[in-house]
Amino acid sequence: MMRELRGGSARSLRRGGFTVMEVMVAIFLFALILMMIYSTWRLIFQSSQAAIRSTTDSQRARMAMRTVEDALASATMFASNPRLYFFQADTAGQFAAVSFAADLSDSFPNSGMFGGERIRRVSFYVPPGGNDLVLEQNSLLADFESGGEPASIVLAREVQLFQLEFWDGQQRDFVEEWLSTNQLPVIVRVTLGFGVSKGSREPAQIVSRVVRLPTVAVPREAQGVIGGAP
Repeated sequence: MMRELRGGSARSLRRGGFTVMEVMVAIFLFALILMMIYSTWRLIFQSSQAAIRSTTDSQRARMAMRTVEDALASATMFASNPRLYFFQADTAGQFAAVSFAADLSDSFPNSGMFGGERIRRVSFYVPPGGNDLVLEQNSLLADFESGGEPASIVLAREVQLFQLEFWDGQQRDFVEEWLSTNQLPVIVRVTLGFGVSKGSREPAQIVSRVVRLPTVAVPREAQGVIGGAP
């Protein structure tokens, strides 16, 4: 009788324990579940980061375009000083560059650095070898007087395209060059491209706007009255 009880107890202990194979299978399944949880978490994290990055890039693109629009819409030309108020545009290559005088609002970027001088020269360009769209401002007389360091800020990064086109009234179409530096174009079409699409050299995001400029130059008799222009 005692032997039977001992044998039954031994068999019960063996049935209640785990073999090495069972432990290994359990560890493998546990590790597999952890990997699945980690992969799901990583996918969610990457998707969230991509969404945040896309939203940030879109916001920067809109802000950069809005700044260019505001500056062009405020372009100014005084008839008696064409040497100060010239409109110069270089549209060669994928990155254009433009420089002109503008009557800018107090909310325009870096306005506080000019002590209330509303009319100043603004330039938009992408430096050689770079891909940042730069806004540069300086006093209207800085190009002709010593001193006066320009105020520069980066409007947008990873810019792949910056194009300017100008409305030609005779051709009734947009043209790529503006050669009349002593006149303002009637309409300017601005195109900005950001990022790079996968498997393509084309920009991932393209933003284009058409801006109408005040094309009538301020007459000589009004100069010195409006905006304190020199």
